[in-house]
Order: sequence, then C-alpha cells, then structure tokens
Amino acid sequence: MWILRKGDTLEIGRAEISLNDGRLILKDEHVKRSILTDAEEVEVRPHPPVNVPSRVTDYLMIRMREGIVPADGQELWLSAPYDLGISLDGEIVGFLSPFRVKYSLYGPTTEGVVCRYHESPVSRAPQQGIDAKVKVIFKVESPREVDRIVIPVNELDIFLRNEDGAIYYEVVEVTVGDDLYVELKNEPPVEADLVYPPVKSVDLIQRIASGYRMVW
Repeated sequence: MWILRKGDTLEIGRAEISLNDGRLILKDEHVKRSILTDAEEVEVRPHPPVNVPSRVTDYLMIRMREGIVPADGQELWLSAPYDLGISLDGEIVGFLSPFRVKYSLYGPTTEGVVCRYHESPVSRAPQQGIDAKVKVIFKVESPREVDRIVIPVNELDIFLRNEDGAIYYEVVEVTVGDDLYVELKNEPPVEADLVYPPVKSVDLIQRIASGYRMVW
C-alpha cells in the first residue's frame, strides 16, 4: 500500500497518480481522469488484475513462455499483473493498470472463460521487476505438459514485502492430472504483509469452492 500526500506523484509501470493543486490525476493507457478533491492524502493499493478498463472477468490466465512437465512437489515462480485501486476517504475512486492490458478466451467459443491474459517466464526463484511474484506448487497425479494456468482471482490475497517493495500473490497449487485444478492456498509465499483485501478472508468454504478446473 502507498500513501500519496499533497505534492506527491507515484509512477508504477504505465500508471501515474498525482495529488496537486486540489486535483487527483489518474493516468494509464486506458484512463485519464482529473478529480477535484480537498483530501490531504490518497491511498493506493494493489488489486486483482481484472478492473481495467472495466471488470469483465474473475480469472487471470498466465501463459508460460516455455511449456513444462512438472514433477510432483515441484515449486516454480511466475510473474503476474495487478491493478492499482485508488481510494479517497476510504472509497475507491478509480483503477489503473501498471501493465499492458489484454484479455483472451480460455476454452472453446461457446463454453470458454474470458480471462485477463499475461505471458510469464518460468523460474526457480522470483524475478526482479514490478510484476507480482507467484509461487506455484505442483501436485502431479498424471504427468503432462503444462503451458498455462487459469487463476480464479475473486478471492485472491495480495502481499507486499516492505524490505524491497515486492508484490506477491498468495501461493497457488496446481494439481496435474487428466485436467488441471488450480487452487489458492490462502498463505503468503514469503514473509510479507497483506495489502489486499485490507482484512484477511475467513470464509474458508467459499475459498475452497473458488478453485478452477482447467478441462480443455
């Protein structure tokens, strides 16, 4: 989470936020807004990457630049986007994306799911950069190649490590069989502070039901 005060400007990737002369200015590749305000400060918080230019899905598809055949228990790291939610007096007044925004369809035209789309390298350790870091743990029941995962982000927790400002998704577990089952594990991959949502989810039944089965 970032706090902007009068005279401050925050630039993250393609997004820029400034609070000057009684105006809050929001800019990215899709948004350019000027909001009149007497507020002394503005809160900026990472959000799931499905709000820009408008919310059309609850899913993020990460396509791996190199397909892999994971081993049981293997842990790998991917990168992911996030949106920035801008709040005045506790109320969100807009969203920006620090990243190029692209959507894609996972599955056939008649039954598929629209997803925010992101391409990522595959690595054994989190890579540097403004992207969110995603730790993926594989449970392999039947070996097969994996070249993408679809993450349900409606219940996603996002963390910020204060020592370097790095942003992390909660741990993602992928069960590999005849199809893939993607589940959020409700735990940070490193020691970090929860920044989205502001209060940790306690509805475990809803979280368990929020996994996604990739069947195509």
